[in-house]
Amino acid sequence: MLTCSIVALTTSSYLAWSAMTSSPVAGCSGGSVFDCDHVLHSRWSKVLSVPVSIPAILTHASVIGLLLLRRLRPGLQRLRWVVIGMASLAAGGAAIWFIGLQLFALGHLCPYCLVAHAAGIVLAGTFLWSRVLNRQTLRWIGAASGSALAVMITIQLATEPPASFETIEYESTPAVLESNEGGADDAQNSLFAPPASASSQAALTEGLSMINDANISQLAMALINPATLLHTEVSASETQPSKSIQVLGGIKLGTKDWPLVGAPDAEIVFVEMFDYTCPHCQKTHKSLDAARQQLGDKLAVITLPVPLDGKCNPTVRSTHASHSESCEIAKLAVAVWMVDRQKFAEFHDYLFEFTPTYSEAMSKASSTVDRTELTRVLSGPVPSDYISKHVQLYQKAGAGIIPKLLFSKTTTVGAVESPQAMIQLINQNR
Repeated sequence: MLTCSIVALTTSSYLAWSAMTSSPVAGCSGGSVFDCDHVLHSRWSKVLSVPVSIPAILTHASVIGLLLLRRLRPGLQRLRWVVIGMASLAAGGAAIWFIGLQLFALGHLCPYCLVAHAAGIVLAGTFLWSRVLNRQTLRWIGAASGSALAVMITIQLATEPPASFETIEYESTPAVLESNEGGADDAQNSLFAPPASASSQAALTEGLSMINDANISQLAMALINPATLLHTEVSASETQPSKSIQVLGGIKLGTKDWPLVGAPDAEIVFVEMFDYTCPHCQKTHKSLDAARQQLGDKLAVITLPVPLDGKCNPTVRSTHASHSESCEIAKLAVAVWMVDRQKFAEFHDYLFEFTPTYSEAMSKASSTVDRTELTRVLSGPVPSDYISKHVQLYQKAGAGIIPKLLFSKTTTVGAVESPQAMIQLINQNR
């Protein structure tokens, strides 16, 4: 019993320190099954805004103290075991409750929590097996412990779930960009321009379409003056309805320049930063999808994948195994958008819904858009350049937690798990 309480106390103390300092739990964040961050930031991780690890610390500290306190009179000795029994059975019952929540309500497991819970179950089982007290006293202790556990569960069920995201407000003064590939004029207008390589790619795509359409005269002019290809693409894009939006207090993005789900001239447009392999991003996508169904053509979202992979995101110091292919998947999504913007939304939803491996995603992409064109785009620098620009904007937004939703004067950080909360956010920032 002493060993179990020491193990549970040590583990609970670490989890309490992590919760109080907002520090990440070492070694178990972002996985498909084992995700401490998901468990420890859920509504079930607290009781009346207090992390459940705090009562666990008090419980096991009391058990340790009483187990070490041996030299007492017979009457006090019996009272000592009564208190130990109540604490042990309460710890065991709470452990069963929280393990059940992880398995059936959250769908994710916290290894540190499981260690503490296993210690609590063994503690309770050892106390019952030792038969220090008679059956009548054990029934009374069990009833008292069960009542305390029922009160805790009732409080958790009755407490309104806390918001899983934070809202940051910005002043309306335009932000100053430190660097911008669009030049000094763009910087003064706070325009966040797409990669310079995107213009060259667009010109090449237009040139290939000339060949496919057998437009010999335009092709001949292009051979004489290659700049006409770029001019043709710009002229075509100018005829498409589009708009620019403002985020982070003044940075502007054009809706035709970035991967977009929805119409470029939609009434409501904001920016979503995410990782296709991030569970919190997947939940936010479900809420956003519900909002898109309700708002219809009024809503469009600039979708900027920000991989949680150090290979293409220098802000990530250690890449979790679950994000090991996130760079490649993000580049593939950008490539699909460049090849066929009409098919991008379909592929974007597929990546979130099925969470495929890169090889599976590539197979889907090849059947969704032209395989030859997709291969050509992926072999060039443009997808990587886009991801680099996404990461730059992510850094301007403060880096850190994703998903992020960037509106004109506010940014939300963290998962928006409720469709109602998502719709409310969108309406507040229209």
